[in-house]
Amino acid sequence: MRTRNRSGFTLIELLIVIVIIGILVSMSIAGFGWWAETQDKKTAQSQVEALQLALEQYKSELGGFPKTDLLANSDDEEARAILLFRCLTGFLDRFGEDVDVDRRGKSFLPNKDNFVLGSREEGDLRLVTLSLEQMRGAQAPEVFLVDPWNNPYVYEFPRRDGHKGFLLFSKGPDGQASEFDSELTQTPKKEDMDIDNFPPSEPGKW
Repeated sequence: MRTRNRSGFTLIELLIVIVIIGILVSMSIAGFGWWAETQDKKTAQSQVEALQLALEQYKSELGGFPKTDLLANSDDEEARAILLFRCLTGFLDRFGEDVDVDRRGKSFLPNKDNFVLGSREEGDLRLVTLSLEQMRGAQAPEVFLVDPWNNPYVYEFPRRDGHKGFLLFSKGPDGQASEFDSELTQTPKKEDMDIDNFPPSEPGKW
């Protein structure tokens, strides 16, 4: 009697293939997550450096950095971030006073498209895009610059911790950082939540 040779995959072979595919997919997802996290960190670092340069140019032309201590709610990080954006785009002077439309200077931000803007509505963060007309409009927008993890960049001048210059940093992926609301007499302890800050020396000048 002749027997027929049947070709095909057995159940065990199919299971092995499925397991291998699952492992490859998991590795790809993990690799993409690592790549995306690395890109976010690079973006935060480059944006902080660009803002630092913009603030130095602002001081050079206008005589000083934007002052957050004049804000009624100077403890509010988002209020300070809004002031930073408004000053660097010419809506306000360094003392928080409105600048007439016909007297507004240039924007000190190197390229608005490199930054993401956010606003707070009923407690929720909303990412926004502003046109050139809106940027130069009569009313200053209630927006702030956000980092790659959708948190406002922390800005403060003068610094309440007693250090010279301005405070500017991103809280990093965890969105947390130490707060210093009075003058420091010694270098503070760096907490675990500060390890992922950008730049890594802030907010305590460790």
